[in-house]
Amino acid sequence: MTWLIIDGYEDEPAAFGVPPYIGFHVRYVCGVLELRGIDYRYLTIDHLRHSQKLDFSDVEGIVLVAGAIVPGKYLRGTPISCKEACDLIAEAPKHLPFLAGGWAIRGWKQKGRLPFRENLFFAVQDIDASLNQFLGTGFFKQQRRTNDEWNKWAIAGASSRSVRNHPDIGGPLIYEIEVYQGCVRYKRGCRFCIEPKKGMPIWRTPKDVIEEASVALDHGVKHIRLGGMTDVYTYMAEGIQELEYPIPNPEPIAELLYSLRDDERLDILHVDNANPSIISEHIEPSTEITKTLVETLSDGAVLSFGLESVDPTVHELNWLNCNSDQLLTAIRHVNQYGRKRGKRGLPQLLPGLNFIAGLNGETSHSYNLNRTFLQSLVDEGLWLRRINIRQVEGEGFQEVNKSDFDEFKTFVRKAVDSSLVREMFPIGQRLNHVHWESHNSRTRLPDHVHLHKHKDPMIHGKGGITFGRQIGAYPLLVGVPYLIPLETASDVLVTGHGSRSLTGVEIGIRCEHVSEKQLASIPGIGAKSAWRLVSERAKAVASNSSISDIKEWFDLANLDIPELARLVLEDWT
Repeated sequence: MTWLIIDGYEDEPAAFGVPPYIGFHVRYVCGVLELRGIDYRYLTIDHLRHSQKLDFSDVEGIVLVAGAIVPGKYLRGTPISCKEACDLIAEAPKHLPFLAGGWAIRGWKQKGRLPFRENLFFAVQDIDASLNQFLGTGFFKQQRRTNDEWNKWAIAGASSRSVRNHPDIGGPLIYEIEVYQGCVRYKRGCRFCIEPKKGMPIWRTPKDVIEEASVALDHGVKHIRLGGMTDVYTYMAEGIQELEYPIPNPEPIAELLYSLRDDERLDILHVDNANPSIISEHIEPSTEITKTLVETLSDGAVLSFGLESVDPTVHELNWLNCNSDQLLTAIRHVNQYGRKRGKRGLPQLLPGLNFIAGLNGETSHSYNLNRTFLQSLVDEGLWLRRINIRQVEGEGFQEVNKSDFDEFKTFVRKAVDSSLVREMFPIGQRLNHVHWESHNSRTRLPDHVHLHKHKDPMIHGKGGITFGRQIGAYPLLVGVPYLIPLETASDVLVTGHGSRSLTGVEIGIRCEHVSEKQLASIPGIGAKSAWRLVSERAKAVASNSSISDIKEWFDLANLDIPELARLVLEDWT
């Protein structure tokens, strides 16, 4: 007999678990079973979506971890929906114990959207602790894990089937580690956010986090994001209980980051959120931490700043964590130290910015203030890696004015995002190790996973569009106007821009193998010139003659060599 563990992909403000991420709560559940020596199967919601009906004949219990408390747009996987959760609950035999948990489950339960049935239990505290309680006593109970259990289950989960059997292991899998839980603003935190409800921060020590990371790296993990942190600058900060703005403590985060970076098995290392007000109010210790982040993190790292609204009225009514002056100081600070490019061609460390619509006190004037502030950042030449705009979730907030919201979102995407993308990633910029994920669709589809043709090397260079991203937090989407086998990686040269995406062409394509579609994607060549080049190459092959170098090839076609072509094409051998 076996337990069935279903990963519905969690997505919380301080917890990523949607592919390519593997979340920590589902690993803790597996860790409980590992330590008890209980057999289990780990399945993702995507597996269930694309497989036949579940066989429950050998199942003695089911655990579902779900899902998205802050819904967004997903490219590689989609969290379980409320309907899917209800269907799964209805499908499972009623004699089987069924444990469901995660903040999405809690939200759906409060809204009365989940069914009730025999042997069904909704964990609204720690799902792993509730499972452990059931396995030890035979009955369910809301339970909190102890610090000792937290560490034991985290380490056991790092070698569990949720890691070893994850579809993205050996590829773009990013292992999300929970460094701490809770928020330093637990007494009066942002009214829309779940994190202050978890209470005063509970830290894991650098030693414990490093030990978990080492076990994960032993079992095939290559990329790690330090998550669970509402603010990386207040990890083990001083004055949590006494001060409105706790004082950053540079030493523990430095110990953690430098130790992780010293492990040669680790490739990508990124972190989580940051509170701009802490940086602004404590600039000296924050500078030490920022320098540590720049020195240890992989390029492309993003510090998510939660402004939510520039409007002082909205700020006050919703207990938001920073005002626009504090935010501006923090953005300037991170730009000062983080704009230098790393080995993958990305700025080392940049701020990201979050806006939430529908907060109490919001008016049309609020959106005007937001627009004016963003335009001032662009005019000053400050960089933001990404801007998230969401509508508030939960009760107790006002209705979003659709016209104001749509107008603001259009302004951000067309006037701000597009300007930033062009400035940060100019034409000719090299981006290394782009991982290819989908064909002819920005979202990975089931066929992209299950049909061999999408991974067949023979399709390389043929007609179509391939989309991919670099591994890490908030990666920029890159499209190339021809097919590349999926789940491979290439270095690319930027050839064009969308509002939040790039067009590119691979670097190092051999002249004797480059296709007409690939040639046409190089700026300065185009479709007609590409056809002429391919024709001249074919004539040379037919006449059993050779072309000595790229210059001769272009001369035969009566073409000048564009500057970018020299960077893209690898000469004749």
